Amino acid sequence: MGAPSFWREMKPHVTMELSDEFILELTQAQQRLFGYIYRRVANRDQAMEVLQQVNLVLCHKADNYTLGTNFNAWAATVAHYQILSYRKSQSRDRLVFTDKVVATIDEREDESEMREGVLSHLRYCLEAMSSDNQVFIKLRYEGGLSMEQIATEVGKRVGTVRVKFHRLRRSLRDCVQNRLQEKQA
Repeated sequence: MGAPSFWREMKPHVTMELSDEFILELTQAQQRLFGYIYRRVANRDQAMEVLQQVNLVLCHKADNYTLGTNFNAWAATVAHYQILSYRKSQSRDRLVFTDKVVATIDEREDESEMREGVLSHLRYCLEAMSSDNQVFIKLRYEGGLSMEQIATEVGKRVGTVRVKFHRLRRSLRDCVQNRLQEKQA
């Protein structure tokens, strides 16, 4: 059968000089890359094989990476193409995901990463609130109390509690949106 095409393209005799920063970025990305690959091939051994291929390509293309840019995005792009190459070489196997399934997984992962980011910002914004407001939020969302129960608990009218929650939710929404915009800038 011979070596896979991506190995034939590599020149194993070439000595690579990788910067410490690049090695650190590559090392820190391993778990995320494995997860990215595993979700697309659904087999641990195959995912490890593709991860090794991705690492080889990343090392050989280290000069193309600009330090300070998003290493994970660059590595995921390389992984994407290595997965396609691997899937093509395995196309006779009946258990290979179709392009449509892989596209669906990609979309869901993007949504999941976005949700993760929003939740991180929400946690930050909650922690930035006064302790009184944090208690109020916890009564509702961790304690599961109704507006009426919270009003009784804090000794306020139900209408006052509803207005306070409206303001708190709006404040949290604005805080999260501001943090998202700052991150994009």
